[in-house]
Formats: sequence, structure tokens, C-alpha cells
Amino acid sequence: MINNSKKSLWIQIVCICIFIIAPFLLIPAHRSNEPFVSGMNLMLLKNLVANTLLVVFFYFSYYILIPLFYAKKYPRFILYFLISGLLTLVPPLLIETSIQKPQRYMNRVDKDLFRNDHDRPQFEPHDREGRPGGAKKHGVRHLEDDLFLFIAVFIISIALNLQARIKQSEKEKLAAELAYLKSQINPHFLFNTLNNIYALALKKSDDTANAIVKLSGMMRYNITDAQSEFIEIEKEIDYISSYIELQKIRIGETAKVNFTINGIEHKHQIAPLLLISFIENAFKYGVNPEIESFIQIAIGITNNTVELKVSNKIVPVSIVDNTKTGTGIANVIRRLDLLYSGKYKLQISHTDTDYTVTLLITIK
Repeated sequence: MINNSKKSLWIQIVCICIFIIAPFLLIPAHRSNEPFVSGMNLMLLKNLVANTLLVVFFYFSYYILIPLFYAKKYPRFILYFLISGLLTLVPPLLIETSIQKPQRYMNRVDKDLFRNDHDRPQFEPHDREGRPGGAKKHGVRHLEDDLFLFIAVFIISIALNLQARIKQSEKEKLAAELAYLKSQINPHFLFNTLNNIYALALKKSDDTANAIVKLSGMMRYNITDAQSEFIEIEKEIDYISSYIELQKIRIGETAKVNFTINGIEHKHQIAPLLLISFIENAFKYGVNPEIESFIQIAIGITNNTVELKVSNKIVPVSIVDNTKTGTGIANVIRRLDLLYSGKYKLQISHTDTDYTVTLLITIK
């Protein structure tokens, strides 16, 4: 449907006002020595009424007629179209008729009183040769003009409605793809985290209960907050903090983890579950119980730009194939393309010893 944002609404209001008052601009100022002032007022009224009714018909067509056609309710569509045509075209026609009647009467009178055209006062608009019937040159639209505009308005409403439906379809397709990508993340995360808690349980660790509580809070986030298109970045960071705490419980003193946060405010919003995959990768590929490991994670916001930087040592790890779900970085990049096209920059660099991810996103 028509975009009803504040900017779009004001644009529509301005366009409607210009269209309705167009007769004031099109009909030239009437010379004071011409007696047919009342006729000019009727001409102006006729065009004002015609334009106003065309605006009403446009919105009626956009919101009612065309949806009826798409819904294949053809009898109602035809009936409403005919009724709206009559209501749009007949009132201006009646006003035009009221203009023409006194003009025809005055034509008959002045033919009896004056012998030639030079002596005849001009009681009606006239053409350059002095003949009656020049009203159209003064801005008065006749039935054929109103009928043309009526059809033009109907075609424009069809075109705009079709464009809006295409955009809505694309938006729904985008939402479906994002939902699919997000649904892949949840089981991927749950699978890995349950494996971690299982490892704690085998060790009979005292941290097992705490890990289950944190996992419960994270799953609640996945089920509720993460279903929104955008959320407060504070909630996303709380989710990431819980994940890091879970990983610390799992790896113990094996790896040193440094997590810093800067410039976070409640007003900032971000798409959920975007940052976690880069952090997951650091723990997956940067931790080895037999080798000293180091992971550094920093999240900060400057001038509505969120920066995530994740660095880890490259260590030999053993990855079981069935832990790979086909999501991960490729999934996140696709979501970034869909949600932040042209508004993000992702840089991944690695040496023989270090792996670094830097992500910049312009957020709301």
C-alpha cells in the first residue's frame, strides 16, 4: 500500500493540495470590466469540485476497487467502478450545465439587441475571433476532459498499487529468508552449548548448574527477543556475555579471554544474533586444552557505528564433522547483506599465528 511514513504523508498532502487548487492557477484573472464574474466563479467551482472528486476516487480505487479485482470479486468491482464513475463525473457536469444555460440565454438576448459582433458586450468567454464557446481556453474542463482524467487516475492507482504489492512481496520474501537463516542459528548454538554442558556433567563440575541457568536465559532470549527484527544492543550484549561465561566455564584456565564493552547506550538497536557467530568461531578454532590460547573480544559504538573486533590465536583443534551445520560465517554475511546492505564493512585477516575479524555496522 501507499507508504504512510511522515515524509510520504506530507508529500501526498502537498500533491493533493496542488492538484485541487490547480484551477486557481490555470484560470487567468478575470478583467474587471467584464460582467461575467459569476460565470467565472462557477467555472472555478466546477474545476475545484472535479479535482476534489478525482482525489477521492484515486484513494477509493487504490484501497477498495483494486483489492476487489485482485480478490476476483468482479461483480462488486464493476458495480463500485460504475457508481464511483457517476459520483465523480456527474457533479462537475451539473455545474457545467448551470454555466452554459445563462450563456445560451444571453446569446439569444444579445442577438436581438445588437446588429453586429462589435457592438455586442462579451457576456461569456470567447475565442480570438469574438465567437462564443471559448470557455475551454480559459481553463474550464468539459466532460471529455474529466472522463480522460478519470481513466488516467484509475490507471495511476493501478500502477501504484501494483508497485506496492511487488514491494510487499519482496519484503515478505526477505522476512522469510531472514527467518530461515535465524532458525538455522538456534539449533546450531544449542547443539554446541549442550555439548559443553555435557562435558561439564561428565567431569561432575560444580559449574554445571550455573551453566544450565545461563543456557536457559539464552534460550529465552532466542525464543522471545531474538524474534524481533531489531532489538536493543544491550540485550544482544547480555546474550553474548552469557555465552562467553559459558565458554569460560567449559575451558577453565585453558585460554585467557578478554571481553571489553565501550559506548553502549540503550537507544542503539541492532539485528539480533549477528555478532555471536564470529565469537563462536573464536572459541571453536582458538582454544586447545594443551596449548596456551588467547581470545580478545571488543564491542564499541561510536557515532551510531558498532564495531566488533575478535582476535584469537590459531591453534590446532580437532573439529568433529557432525558439529558443522552449514551455517556460521556464510549465514551471517548473507544476513548482513539483507539487513545492512551498504551499511557494513567486514574485514577478516589472519597470519600463521593470529586470526582477526573486524566488523563495522551503521545501526539505528
